[in-house]
Amino acid sequence: MKINRRLANRIMTRALSQSDQCLVGIINSDESLLCSDNAPQINQLLQNNPQAVLIYNQSANASSIRQDILLHDGQQCIEIFQDIEGVFGLRAYQQCGKIQTPVILELNDE
Repeated sequence: MKINRRLANRIMTRALSQSDQCLVGIINSDESLLCSDNAPQINQLLQNNPQAVLIYNQSANASSIRQDILLHDGQQCIEIFQDIEGVFGLRAYQQCGKIQTPVILELNDE
């Protein structure tokens, strides 16, 4: 999966500003970021924008919402993570059947 470096920075900045809060949303093909705190709205956004990429952080609320989001085969997702050692970053996945498979996330400067 390829993502513009400016967009990755925007996502990570937003995640840092909401570090203890739920962050779930989509990235449209025009690189606009639409966030919501409820699964039905995210499902509607994904249905209206099938090429959109789902983004989410690791908060408890985001995990709860994420369980109610219907992902189609091939759906791309980006997880905003922070591990116990303080490493902060993005992980990319693609939905393959009922399993999220890790994929390489490439940053580009276009």
